[in-house]
Amino acid sequence: MERTVPTTESEEVDLYQRTYYSLLRTTAEVQIRTMEEAHAGMNSLLHPKARENEPDMSAFIYGLLRLPTLMTDINLVVLGQSEEVFEQAGFGNVCEWQEVTTIARRRRSYYDGKSTLVCFIASRSDIDDMVPTLTAYQIEWNKLHRRLQRVPERVSMAEICDDLRDCSQLAEWLDVPEEDIDRLYAIWDEDFGYNLQAIANAQKHIRIRLLSGSLNSYRRATSEWWRNIEREVTDINTRPVYFISSNTHSVLNLLSGFPLHYEKEIIQYLDEPGNSGLLNEWKDIQDGRVPSSKQNFFYYVFKKYLGSIQFCLKLY
Repeated sequence: MERTVPTTESEEVDLYQRTYYSLLRTTAEVQIRTMEEAHAGMNSLLHPKARENEPDMSAFIYGLLRLPTLMTDINLVVLGQSEEVFEQAGFGNVCEWQEVTTIARRRRSYYDGKSTLVCFIASRSDIDDMVPTLTAYQIEWNKLHRRLQRVPERVSMAEICDDLRDCSQLAEWLDVPEEDIDRLYAIWDEDFGYNLQAIANAQKHIRIRLLSGSLNSYRRATSEWWRNIEREVTDINTRPVYFISSNTHSVLNLLSGFPLHYEKEIIQYLDEPGNSGLLNEWKDIQDGRVPSSKQNFFYYVFKKYLGSIQFCLKLY
């Protein structure tokens, strides 16, 4: 494995990628903890507190939204390009497993009902998404695990937020703002107590395995994906085609102007604690110090921050 000492931020990112690609090249199971140092050294904007003892709830919630809700039970994540690849590796017909979904990703994923999750990938960008997400998730899970040891044994995790005062106490034990507890509750809903108990019970030690990451495997996966489209839309080859990477909702936002309908709510959000950076940017746009527009800024804020369950609950 290459271990060149980085001197710039781009080299730090490059080192991180070289680290996990070198480890995953073996097709054996790799411990996520072996990537934590390179992950933290990258100084990611999405995980600025990776090295700190203080929980980074934004990074944890980012991971929660992009991983299945049953990640509390997952210890092994296997990445592959097709049903054949998984079958050849001894996993059988994974499409007969329980199909699971995530809030912010549409990646095909299946759960074996025990502790294994398989995810279908179509390119290296899927790996570049999964590895940092899993790593950030594990780092923050283990921070929360350590802090949950402060909770007295008499306290029931299942009922901890039935009383608003207990919810405030939980935020104090975890060293996080109470609003972050609200965000967790909005995501986990009825599983809130179960997931908290799972985090309190044990540290997370996720393993990851990459199957047959050859270029030909990716090409076959892409070809099969396109054949499915041709079967469903028979005249697709005679019509204009526009490829939109992942975020199809952005097209609806753009065409409908949906975020602009909530200008008042977005500006109110900017005034909330912890959003000073966004607020300053908004003021710079208003004063003409930044070459941007209200429309672009609102689309960005809505997509990046407000397209969350919590905000949607506020709207509806």
